[in-house]
Amino acid sequence: MSFPWSLTCYETLGSTSDFCKQQADQGAPNGMAVLAHLQTAGRGTRGRAWTAPQGNLSFSFLLRHERIEALILAMPFLVAVAVHEALSFWLPDSGLRLKWPNDVVCEGAKLCGVLIERGGTPQDSWIVTGIGVNLRTAPLIEGRKTVSAAALGAQIGAEDLARRILEQFGLWLDRWERGGFEPIRIAWLDRAHEPGSRLAVQRGPDYIEGFFAGLDAGGRLLLQTVQGEIQTFAAGDILLLG
Repeated sequence: MSFPWSLTCYETLGSTSDFCKQQADQGAPNGMAVLAHLQTAGRGTRGRAWTAPQGNLSFSFLLRHERIEALILAMPFLVAVAVHEALSFWLPDSGLRLKWPNDVVCEGAKLCGVLIERGGTPQDSWIVTGIGVNLRTAPLIEGRKTVSAAALGAQIGAEDLARRILEQFGLWLDRWERGGFEPIRIAWLDRAHEPGSRLAVQRGPDYIEGFFAGLDAGGRLLLQTVQGEIQTFAAGDILLLG
């Protein structure tokens, strides 16, 4: 099914997501997308800064939907699968995997990050999704491994990648509308780190170590602790322990 995307490219923006949110509050239509060749005030999850030098992908898109309460829960996984598929077009043999809920990694190094935000009023809600991909350069993040598409051997244009992500997301959104979350969950698991992978999940100030045991029916992370107990996480930072 074709989706009515409208992508506008800018030389410089502070934050593509902040720009989209402002436009959403002013009545911008469903499917609006913006790309910045240089983003000067990018944001990551939990208030972190997101470094986005020129040549990397920084773009965001706006969704309005009649089932927004259900969609917001599915969005991390819809976006993750769409981004993975889009990147795999240029990097088919690089071993790209998904880290819960929506990072794309290569051998544990982060290639892509996603920020999903909801706003508006109860009568006019919207979702803005921001996607950043290290195309040309990988930022240095203390305690985390990062990688760029260029280092993996692919030269990818930011606008080309944005359009392919939007195309793939439209296809997966249609599948979700027709089949619910289960097909998305299966597709995500097929692209994720292997069952039994060692993880550490942040809960409060501490990390709980264990082994990846899949997703439940709502997309929550299942972690098998070293004691054999299955714990469920709806949020939290994830570290891949190798």
